[in-house]
Amino acid sequence: MPVELEFDYAARTASMDKFSQDDINSLRDWSVKLDKSKYVPKDLTDKQLILFYNACYGDVEKAKTCIEKYYAYKKSASDFFDGRIVDSEELKPLQEVLEFSVLPGRSVAGYDIVFHRLHNTEPSKYNFELGCRLLFMTIDACLTKRGPQPGIIFLFDMRGVKLGHLTRCGLSHLRKFFQFVQEALPVRMKEIHVLNTEALVDKLILLIKPFMDKKFFDMLKFHQKDENLDDFYAKVIPRSSLPSDFGGSLPDTQTLNNQNIETLRALEPYFKAEEAQRFAVLPNKKGDKVEDSFKSLDID
Repeated sequence: MPVELEFDYAARTASMDKFSQDDINSLRDWSVKLDKSKYVPKDLTDKQLILFYNACYGDVEKAKTCIEKYYAYKKSASDFFDGRIVDSEELKPLQEVLEFSVLPGRSVAGYDIVFHRLHNTEPSKYNFELGCRLLFMTIDACLTKRGPQPGIIFLFDMRGVKLGHLTRCGLSHLRKFFQFVQEALPVRMKEIHVLNTEALVDKLILLIKPFMDKKFFDMLKFHQKDENLDDFYAKVIPRSSLPSDFGGSLPDTQTLNNQNIETLRALEPYFKAEEAQRFAVLPNKKGDKVEDSFKSLDID
């Protein structure tokens, strides 16, 4: 089953700030010849390759490194990337705990916006690894439908986050999460805005800062619960691109989350095909233990 992404390749490449089909052809030739120990599929499509090329601002060598790390991390952190069936026994309970959505509008600068918040704030219901899986599924949905874009913003709401949630985040999983997002996620990360921050944010920073490089950490922007957001609306995300819960004109976050669940449900064939593409190049069958390839990439 081929890996089909829905965006219009010609339309998206025509709008990119840098594009060369020759570069994409060279990436495809490189991937086919790449040593199998890198776990990179041999049948990557132009639509898949263009995401990495765009994320690396048209730098072919950086795109190669990004591709290698992308598939190495996907192999090594299977809890984040395998079994992406939104109605599975694992993920279905999280539909009542977490909210995710790709907001229909764009930021003031024209960037995509991925939103996340807790729906059920009871820490015992929270699962960091499965939450990451849903987050990355949502980002994949954005990439699959919209294709390469000039940038992306993460918008997180800390309402209801308690110390108990932080204690459920294993350090090894946190490390892999931030390594993947910083080094391998095929997007142009621009900003990370955290809304409704309270005293707990200091503990959150202490927890995550060791895993973040300075450039990424500097993208974090915190907004207190009682902050006047007029400047935020004017300079970052307009009201027209925000849920009604945050003074915007979009539907409320739960409605948007339900729409996102429907999107992820419809993308089940894509998720299955993408996993099959990755599993086809692994030395062992799905479910077998394989050793981390971090050392070979010098990212330990």
